Amino acid sequence: MTDLANRDHSRSRAVLMGTWNYRDFANVPAAERSFHRMRELLQDPVCGSWPRGSLKLLCDRPTLGTTHVELIETFLQATDVALFYYVGHGIYDHRERLCLAVGDTRTDPHFTAATGLPFEAVRDAFRASRAAVRIAVLDCCYAGLATEEYGRLSATRPPPVSGAYVLMSSSAFEASWYEKEEVTDAQTYFTKALVRTVREGIPGGPAGLTFDHIFGVVADRLVEDGRPEPGRRIEDHAAGWVFARNNAADAAPGPGSDPDTVFHEAYRLETREGIERLPVIAAMYRAAAEAGHAPSMNRLGQIAEGRVQARMQGVEPRPATTAALLEATRWYSKASEAGDQVGPLHLGQLYEEQYKDVDQAVYWYDLAARRGNGAAQERLTGLRQRIRLGIGTSREPEETRSQEEPAPARPAPALSSLAAEALRQRWLADWDGSAPLAIAQCLDVLVDACGGPHGEWATLDDTGRERVLADFLTLLPSRTNLARAARDYYKATGQGRLRDHAAGLLREAKWPQP
Repeated sequence: MTDLANRDHSRSRAVLMGTWNYRDFANVPAAERSFHRMRELLQDPVCGSWPRGSLKLLCDRPTLGTTHVELIETFLQATDVALFYYVGHGIYDHRERLCLAVGDTRTDPHFTAATGLPFEAVRDAFRASRAAVRIAVLDCCYAGLATEEYGRLSATRPPPVSGAYVLMSSSAFEASWYEKEEVTDAQTYFTKALVRTVREGIPGGPAGLTFDHIFGVVADRLVEDGRPEPGRRIEDHAAGWVFARNNAADAAPGPGSDPDTVFHEAYRLETREGIERLPVIAAMYRAAAEAGHAPSMNRLGQIAEGRVQARMQGVEPRPATTAALLEATRWYSKASEAGDQVGPLHLGQLYEEQYKDVDQAVYWYDLAARRGNGAAQERLTGLRQRIRLGIGTSREPEETRSQEEPAPARPAPALSSLAAEALRQRWLADWDGSAPLAIAQCLDVLVDACGGPHGEWATLDDTGRERVLADFLTLLPSRTNLARAARDYYKATGQGRLRDHAAGLLREAKWPQP
């Protein structure tokens, strides 16, 4: 993230455009006040005090004139940030493209694009710019059209540290609202909420506020007041660009401070916020990671794999793409190089589960274990057992492997249902009559006897595990002799044959219930 305190806005350019007097539309005095509020905000120390020379003001233009040319000329001077703000009437043309109105813009769709400023012209200016970050803030009707069809603001090949952010006061075909003149100092609702949020700050937020931090509060305020819900579109790293200092009295330390503090703030957001905040969270982790913070590198690897997104949404992770796996590998490798004990564990998991390279998996698990990672030691022990037994480590597809005859399933004891229930109740007495407790403890001990959760037990699917556990429970092992009973059961099944044993149980017409 950018450090606001040390930012030099002389390398940035902001174009502020506003129209409030029209020929074919109603005049909007509130737009004039919002335009000047935005200008004052940028020149306020809270936003790092943009110098007057970095601001291009397009005030209430009666006609389009050279506006497009001036946009391009201004943004060609920007190498850090290019920011565009518009307040006024928005209208869509015959091709449903957003046009920003000037004084003589016609409402006749045949003339709209010729007399208004198509948002595509703003994109042209952004594409011409060498700015690393491009920001568009649109306070007008139908602002959501800015992200339709040709919605990208960034160039075809953006710089390494780059991004674009579009903040919109309304959806594609929804009107924006402004206060009537009966209201003292009437303004447009969106800009008023935006400026208020920045000036007041966000209690409990980080020291530096990005547009993503600000957007959440602005959206809540507008929706609570019954106004249109704003929208946004984010590309690359723009979500991490700090727009303003947090004026709230209890602002938490944020970007630019100690990397460990940034990490903990990002992790707090990760565990409490929704998926829409992930770009901000990732940007915070990236800032800490670039300062050498290994735990942040690991979180970025988890984000690349899709694990963080899945956890935030409460779903199973989707298969990661090759590019995503390479990105995750890069971050885990950097963490490992920094001496971290978790990075090599994640690398071991990638090589075992994704790349199917057991030699590399053993290497990384061993490194993590030697650095004191207990989870890595457990996975290493289980993987070595499966390698020794020759199970669960082949790279060949399951259906092409030669299969041995499964071990014969042990028949269930022939007891009457009444006698079986009596024995079962007597057995449960060891666990104070609690069947869930008995089953849970038997499962834990059985898993350990079969090599642990990453040993031979890991080769069974859920159905196979269920059947094997149910079969073991028919022995009614006593609580005092549980570990020995589990070892004897695994020994009778035969090392390396647990999966075959489960297959035999599955073929049984009837199998015992616990």
